[in-house]
Amino acid sequence: MKKIQFQQGNSLWKDARQRLYRNKAAMAALFFLVFMVLACFLLPLFPFIENPNATNLDNIAAPCSWEHPFGTDQLGRDLLARVLYGGRISLLVGLVATLVALMIGLLYGLISGYIGGKTDALMMRTVDVLFALPFIVLVIVFSLSIEEPSRELTESVITWTGWSRESVAPILGLVPLFIAIGALGWLTLARIVRTQTMEIKSLEYVQAARSLGLGHLRILFKHIAPNLLGTVVVYTTLAVPGIMLTESTLSFIGLGVKAPNSSWGTLIKEGADRMEVSPELLIFPSLFFCLTLLALNFLGDGLRDAIDPKTAKD
Repeated sequence: MKKIQFQQGNSLWKDARQRLYRNKAAMAALFFLVFMVLACFLLPLFPFIENPNATNLDNIAAPCSWEHPFGTDQLGRDLLARVLYGGRISLLVGLVATLVALMIGLLYGLISGYIGGKTDALMMRTVDVLFALPFIVLVIVFSLSIEEPSRELTESVITWTGWSRESVAPILGLVPLFIAIGALGWLTLARIVRTQTMEIKSLEYVQAARSLGLGHLRILFKHIAPNLLGTVVVYTTLAVPGIMLTESTLSFIGLGVKAPNSSWGTLIKEGADRMEVSPELLIFPSLFFCLTLLALNFLGDGLRDAIDPKTAKD
C-alpha cells in the first residue's frame, strides 16, 4: 500500500520572512541600519575615536585627513566623533520615543475599539482634539514643563550611583524629549489599532472565546492584541523616521539636545551656519541623517509588503 506523504505548510510569519528576504531594497536597508547602529554605539568605544567635545583651538576647521577623516569644526572638535555620538543620540530619541508612543497608542486603541459605544466616541473625539493642536508647539511646551524634574532626576542618579556627570547628563538630559515626543506621538497609532480591533473583535474565534466565558482582559491581550503585531511592527519602522525628524527640528531651533552634546539635528544646524566656509560640516551629518531615514522608510515598506502582501505594489 502506497504511503501518503503530506507536505508541511509554512506559517504566516515564515512566509512573511521569505517575502522580506526577496525584497532586495528592504534587506539592503536592514543591513545599513545594523551597520549604522553598530558604528554609532560601538566605534566610539575604541581609542582612535576622539572625545567629541574636546576642543583644539590649534586645529580649527581642519580639512579631511587621515587624522580627522571628516575634518574638524569651528572649535577644533573631530567631526567624525561628533557625527557618531550625534547618531547615538538621534537613534536613541527615535527608538525610545517610538516605544513610549507605541505603548500609549496600542493600549488606547485596544480599549477604544474593544469597548465601543459612547466610550469609543469620547476617546476618539479626544484624539481629534489633540490632532487639531499644533504638534511641535505642544512638544515644546511639554518638554519645557518637565525640564526641571528631569534635571532633579539627573542630580539624584549622579548622587546615588557616583557616576560622572559627563556619562549621565547627555542621556538623562534627553528624558524630557523622550517623554514629550512619545506622549504626543501616539495619536495615529491609536486610530489604526482601534480600527483593527473593531474588525477583529467581530471574528468567529473572538466570539467563541466569549462563549467559553473568557474574561475581557484575556480576550483583549491574548486573542486580539497578538493579531495586531504585524500592523504595529510596520508602524514602528515608519514612525521612527518621523520622530527622528521631529527631534532634529527641535535641535535645529535650539530646543532639543543641549550643548556641548550633539545630535544630527544640532550638527546640521551648526553646518548650515558655516556652510559657505566649511561645507563638510553640513554634508556629513546630513548624509548620515538622510541615509538613515531613507533606510528606515525602505525597511518599513518592505515589512508592510511582507506581512500584508495585498498591499504590495505590482
